[in-house]
Amino acid sequence: MKILLDTCAFLWLTSDAPELSKQAKILFQDTNNPVYLSSVSVWEIVVKNKLGKLPLPTTPELFINEQCEKHFIENITLDNKAIFHLSDLPS
Repeated sequence: MKILLDTCAFLWLTSDAPELSKQAKILFQDTNNPVYLSSVSVWEIVVKNKLGKLPLPTTPELFINEQCEKHFIENITLDNKAIFHLSDLPS
């Protein structure tokens, strides 16, 4: 199963937060499930850090890159074609 993390799930995973369910942890740790972080989440983390709403132990760039490497998370960029598929999702 391919897994696309939202921003909260990424932050919970990287901090081993209790908000992350046991089932989610199992799915993320299964090497058969590729895990992705969207460039939109990267953008959100950078903006929130810059505004002082999301303190990080290092710069956003270092933090995100280190955590992606540590947790085998791949980056995925969104282009307009992908974004237009949002209209196909259920409400």
